[in-house]
Amino acid sequence: MYSRIPFFVSLFTFFITSILFSGCERIPRTVLPEDLDTTVKIGLIYSPTDPGTTRNGVELAVALANEAGGINGAQIELLFRESNREPLLSVQHAKELIDTGVLVILGPDYSDEAVEVGMVAQEHGIPMMTTYPTNPKVTRNGNFSFQGAIRDPDQARIIAKFAAQELNAMTAAVLTETGDSYSEELSETFIEDFAAQGGTIATHQFYEMGTIDYTEQLTAINTVDPAVDIIFLAGLGSEFPLAVKQAKSVEFGITATFLGGDGWDRPDLVEIGGTALEGSFFANHFSPDAQLSELGNLFVNLYTEKFGIVPNGPAALGFDSTNIVIEAMRRTTDLTPTAIRDEIEATQNYNGAMIVSHFDQNRYAIKNLVINTVKDGKIQFHQSITP
Repeated sequence: MYSRIPFFVSLFTFFITSILFSGCERIPRTVLPEDLDTTVKIGLIYSPTDPGTTRNGVELAVALANEAGGINGAQIELLFRESNREPLLSVQHAKELIDTGVLVILGPDYSDEAVEVGMVAQEHGIPMMTTYPTNPKVTRNGNFSFQGAIRDPDQARIIAKFAAQELNAMTAAVLTETGDSYSEELSETFIEDFAAQGGTIATHQFYEMGTIDYTEQLTAINTVDPAVDIIFLAGLGSEFPLAVKQAKSVEFGITATFLGGDGWDRPDLVEIGGTALEGSFFANHFSPDAQLSELGNLFVNLYTEKFGIVPNGPAALGFDSTNIVIEAMRRTTDLTPTAIRDEIEATQNYNGAMIVSHFDQNRYAIKNLVINTVKDGKIQFHQSITP
């Protein structure tokens, strides 16, 4: 199902085998079940257009693993299903993948889908390792659900601390998308933690999905006296950069620094928001410009050559979630879903595109986070936050 990667992967085979599955002192020989096909099947449910790049990261991880011998000689077969934030469709996909014999499900890309797929995974005893979802509800269905991304509350706490301590912000406005659990949860936690840092929330404004004119909200922000230092905008869709662009226009002339979460990690961010985004900051999972491990640098180089673009956060999440699963498979002595689940939970000090210290009691990945900025018309690395 996969073509071998022709570019310089072969030159790295030695390094792949030595670093891709590091993190344990000795990997036991996996015994493949007698009824297992000649390939080890892993399922992926992903959103093809937004973010889309999770599939790229997963594909690259699987290709590298197969170059290095797969799961003790058995090649990994990756089965895809596409879903565009449709929970019912994702549930259908999950059932289909389980029927085909997958041992693990990677994804889906969004929390509302992952909550529903997690129930199916729990019912059938199949591990689910998510890629992009950040809502804490994702793992509450049971012990077969794992969350590979940094949770929404953790992102908001870190950016609130950054605002108070690094930007010396004292007053803030908050813009929240009504009815979106991601935007609402980030906003709620930011408000609590910014206040705990001694800051004041001067106004909290709301907008609907699809909004393209933010006159009402920006007018309210502009009437605050004194003017706010920062505006926290927990956007996720493609519309929110328009709010920044309008805020910085001559009509409003708002000078506050905009802050956000990982929803800002969009390839079209600057294309939509333009120069108005200069000097903004957002919490994110990954930056190719951060100090990376040997495997992380390999990931950036191979990804850029294969796909013609530099990897973003979703791509890195796809890559790392897949590698964590593959490591777990290689550590098992009995390649069953339950044994794989146990080894995922036992992950310690994974060092790939990002660093995962471990999974906590709720099966959340405890990992590093970065703060990115928009500078010179590009998303750039600003600083790294370790777990």
